[in-house]
Amino acid sequence: MKVLIVEDTKTITNLLQVYLMGWGLEFFDAPNGALGLTKARDLKPDLIISDVQMPEMDGFALCAAVRADPNLHHTPFMMLTSLKDEASRQKGKLVGASAFLNKPVSVDDLRSKVRDILKLPATRY
Repeated sequence: MKVLIVEDTKTITNLLQVYLMGWGLEFFDAPNGALGLTKARDLKPDLIISDVQMPEMDGFALCAAVRADPNLHHTPFMMLTSLKDEASRQKGKLVGASAFLNKPVSVDDLRSKVRDILKLPATRY
């Protein structure tokens, strides 16, 4: 299964990959929403995990673009953000996010959401 991580901080991208090791997922990454959308169209990933606050195209715009694309609109989309306000969560739901996690991301929450979205077996870490 292919997971596209769209995140402008390489350290966080690497951490997410480490957190999700164990299911044999194939990871791809992009540093901003514009490149993320291009990669998503090329790869047709099984899951997109995206930061909200990024240069060029933020996570909300990326999610809206994915939902508007007939080849991608069913792709599960998980948003990660340091924004804690309810308005941001509502905006995430409005553009069609499948899940919304706050940074710093809890390893257990991330694994649980990804496992549920991709219907993965429980794994031992």
